[in-house]
Amino acid sequence: MLSYNLKNYIKKNPPLWKFLTSSKDYFLYLTRLKDVLMMLLLIHTNPKKAFKFSTRKLLPCDKNRFSKESKPIIPYDLLENKSSKISNMKEINIIARGSSFDLNQLKNLKGPIFLVSFYNGFKIDNNGKVVYRDHFNHETGEREIKKTDDHITEKEYLIYESYEDFRKNDLIYVQSTPGVLEMFKKKGLQTLSLDVLMLDKNGNHISKDEKKTNKLKNYIDNDQCKIITTLEKIYQPPILPPYPNWTPAGSFIPAVCSLSFFAEKMNIYGWDHRLTHSPEKMSYIEFLLHMLKYELKATLNSKFKWSAHFESLLINIYYSYQFSKLPNINVFGYLGGLEKHKKIVKKIERALFN
Repeated sequence: MLSYNLKNYIKKNPPLWKFLTSSKDYFLYLTRLKDVLMMLLLIHTNPKKAFKFSTRKLLPCDKNRFSKESKPIIPYDLLENKSSKISNMKEINIIARGSSFDLNQLKNLKGPIFLVSFYNGFKIDNNGKVVYRDHFNHETGEREIKKTDDHITEKEYLIYESYEDFRKNDLIYVQSTPGVLEMFKKKGLQTLSLDVLMLDKNGNHISKDEKKTNKLKNYIDNDQCKIITTLEKIYQPPILPPYPNWTPAGSFIPAVCSLSFFAEKMNIYGWDHRLTHSPEKMSYIEFLLHMLKYELKATLNSKFKWSAHFESLLINIYYSYQFSKLPNINVFGYLGGLEKHKKIVKKIERALFN
């Protein structure tokens, strides 16, 4: 009661409230920076201890690591009885949102094209170029007009919506946000949703967000909107408290793995994971600095509080390199240029596996 009254009293003094909340935020951000620097140091000195500094405990502890010998090549199992019937495809293209991919290449790609984690339909601007702008909240799927890195102003929104829709056969949007799925269905766009499950201590399938999963199923019609359900096996289950029952793999690794069960060959574009140029053109030190670049930005920006960007990057670096070695997968994004940095990939492997 006392703390509640004190909080309300401080809120009545806006300058003081702003100072205290800003101070708290910067303390949390500095704590996160310390954790990231320690993880980076330990990856080079004692990789198996790096998990101790994962802020949200999102790197695997000893008992949740597969051995290098037993780790699955594709770290997801297909759950056919919970998935739509999807025909096998000879060759597909999977597109991420990285800057290494020019959207105009979509016009020339052959075969099915899967667009991963795009939150709006593509358009053709007045110059005949394929363009994409995002004005939806990535959690709720609701329209959100504001000027940030990922969103646009009201004026920009009206201009974008005035453009002609970009349409092409076999263009499928891979999206699992219920509100965005609803918008895609209204626009008549083909969609594919991914439902990633984990195993609990009793061997039962569980979802990271059961409420969202149930809502997602309302949009599945196995025609315009299909679903692939998988069981994740990046970490050795079960993952018990205090560790969260999910892995910060992002959206692209599950997409690649889910589609691998239905495609003989996969061409991957735009898999950059926020790198701004290819690691092939970086020295070892430059690559390490690039690994920190987005985390630094996210830490200093109050709008980013996920505190898992670095851990997610480690997992994406590792699996992009592993997938690029498979004969049926071509990785053309910036994360496809890791051959020069096998040393860091090996160190990440020691942090993820026994």
